[in-house]
Amino acid sequence: MSDDNKRFALEAKGLAKTFPYGEERLKVLVDADMRVVAGRSISIRGESGCGKTTLLNLLARLDFADTGELYWNGESYDPKLPPGPRDAARRACLIGVVYQAYYLIPEMNVLENVLLAARLAGSMGKDAKQRARELLNRVGVTNRERQLPQKLSGGERQRVAIARALLNRPKVILADEPTGNLDERSAGDVMELLLEACREEDAGLVLVTHNPSFAKATDEALNLVKGELSPA
Repeated sequence: MSDDNKRFALEAKGLAKTFPYGEERLKVLVDADMRVVAGRSISIRGESGCGKTTLLNLLARLDFADTGELYWNGESYDPKLPPGPRDAARRACLIGVVYQAYYLIPEMNVLENVLLAARLAGSMGKDAKQRARELLNRVGVTNRERQLPQKLSGGERQRVAIARALLNRPKVILADEPTGNLDERSAGDVMELLLEACREEDAGLVLVTHNPSFAKATDEALNLVKGELSPA
């Protein structure tokens, strides 16, 4: 492991991904490079369907690349191999993911949904519950911990999803259009929460967004065009 790799919470080199398209293969990503530093934020913009979600899935090893190199906190992973059983717990400790659709478990209350991250990481206990309650207070839903997700507004659900993503103190937060289902005010609040978490939790943030104002608020802005990442 080189000293360069150690400096980055997450690093991708030359990631490429294609999908079957009739008798050919559609190039979604071409030699994508990215370096995520703890405490700094990166935004990615691009047209719908250009491969932004695919890139986040490759970074989180929820999918696998055709070619390239991938490092999680300096540890090398072969991005061409499907994720193994070991990756789930490792991912739960290193990476927090926030989705546009929240993905809260409807049968679990707010506190249980946040604690799901600790269960995946194998770290359930008193400390996890205390951390979960502190995060719920921080994101502004303290009094809703016993509520089921369907009783919450969209903005409240996303706040719960952010608390869940932060529970294990991840090195990297991957946020895939986290404000896409929210009204303007709630979207602004959620964006502020993410940037604040990035700074205060010393976590790298990779934000996929269509909002140019949100993209400008990050430390680095990238565009994904025809499978290639470039500075905005």
